[in-house]
Amino acid sequence: MTSKEDETRKKLWGKMPAVFLYATILALFAWLIWFSRSLWHHPFMYVYRNPAFWEALVLAGIVCVAVKGVVVGRAEKVIRGQNDAILVAAVIIVILGWLILGSLQVVYPQCYLASHLRVTEIAGLPDMDPTAIRIMPKVVAERYAMDALQYPRFTLGTMDISFINKTPYWVSPLIPDGAINFFILKDKGAVYVAMDTSTKNTHIVEQDMQIGLGMGISDWYKWKLYKQGYWVDYEDPYFVSTDQGLYIAIPMVSYEYHWRFPTLFTVPKWAGVALIDSNGEIEFLTPQQALEHPVLEDQKLYPERLTRYYVNSFRYTHGIANKLLYHHEELEIAEIPGQQNEQPFLVVTKQGMKWFIGCEPFGGAHGIYRIYLLDARTGDIQLNECPKAETLVGPVKACDYVRKANPIVDWSRMMPAEPIPMVSQGKLYWEVRVIPNDGSGIAYTTMVDSITTDVVKLETDSAIRQFVEGQYAIQPEIKPGVNVTAVVIIYQNGQEKQRIELFENESVSIIPQLT
Repeated sequence: MTSKEDETRKKLWGKMPAVFLYATILALFAWLIWFSRSLWHHPFMYVYRNPAFWEALVLAGIVCVAVKGVVVGRAEKVIRGQNDAILVAAVIIVILGWLILGSLQVVYPQCYLASHLRVTEIAGLPDMDPTAIRIMPKVVAERYAMDALQYPRFTLGTMDISFINKTPYWVSPLIPDGAINFFILKDKGAVYVAMDTSTKNTHIVEQDMQIGLGMGISDWYKWKLYKQGYWVDYEDPYFVSTDQGLYIAIPMVSYEYHWRFPTLFTVPKWAGVALIDSNGEIEFLTPQQALEHPVLEDQKLYPERLTRYYVNSFRYTHGIANKLLYHHEELEIAEIPGQQNEQPFLVVTKQGMKWFIGCEPFGGAHGIYRIYLLDARTGDIQLNECPKAETLVGPVKACDYVRKANPIVDWSRMMPAEPIPMVSQGKLYWEVRVIPNDGSGIAYTTMVDSITTDVVKLETDSAIRQFVEGQYAIQPEIKPGVNVTAVVIIYQNGQEKQRIELFENESVSIIPQLT
């Protein structure tokens, strides 16, 4: 061995400790990231869902390497400031890439879905199942559940819908309350509020959950889910009560990669359901397995937010240019301002459980343009396109007609809540509950005819069921002015606030407030 070779060998061996140190640090860092991967799920999933993020970085790297190689190859020495110029160019490429490719990443998935989703057109809407009617609005159920709470170290989590013996319930988990309890206590069970009645019908299923909502850190249900099933998004959980105990069901959404010039994009799809029992055991069920699982036999399975995303995709049926410029046959999901529960609405029909979404035409119109029904268990999509001649009123204006039908109500203290679609005898109504602003109960329920805008006032649960079954005899409306001897008009700041009609043998007294 020559002296030169011996010197080279010594230099290599001299660098080995540094190489070993760097490799050890890199391996330790990779292990820490892997061990704590549950903490990084959101940023990692963002990069996974949005390939435009890393495409721009890769493009900037390729361009910078190529430019630097050309410059260095032609110049005898590196020009001062060259590296700074290349860095600036890389930043510009990344920013432009995120703006352009990122915008395409938003619209391309919906364009793909608009042309690939299978939709079945139906001539009419299925009637509601009178045995599983939604009467109790979410805001009242939350108030009833909180009023029934008697656990000093626990509070209520987010409410969702679950079924017991095919009866719908609002369900809220009992989660630890307070920073210390967050680490030392387990979920205590769930509070169930019946939805098929206007009266308070609440019960608590007490069950210690080994992993669940509102528990920290490694007992948090998503910490466990991310450890076992990483590259999916988990939707809102809900509690399922069975004879074997409580379960937590979480719908899952996965993503498929597709290509359309000049970028990759991802399309979401239903990936099944994660099911957690009270002992903390997790089952990852495919869509078919979820449909056949006995615990989920009567439960909704298809993700709510995916339903809304799919329907929103039909805005791109005629392409991106139409969506941005012409708005031909473009739809919008009807939004209900001031309501805590938005579309899609879960309803039980005689054809099964459905996600109901009423859509308006693009612009300022509030009439119902199209109605989409998505099977809440399979995701099958049905479309009922409303004839323009029918001019159906949507949920937004239904609340206005309820106010108009009863002007003597003090609407500064009361509000119309949660307009739920109700189909009876093939005719669409909007079921609107009138409740106090504090959600302390239901004053009465109304049915707003989507064609005539007539408002039917129903004050009992039996009357609501009779209406749905088509057996309710609508009482003739008392026209204003009949047998009215006087009208008391209350003004506030010069604006009419309320009218009170006085009939025969009635009088009014004004008693000044003493100070």
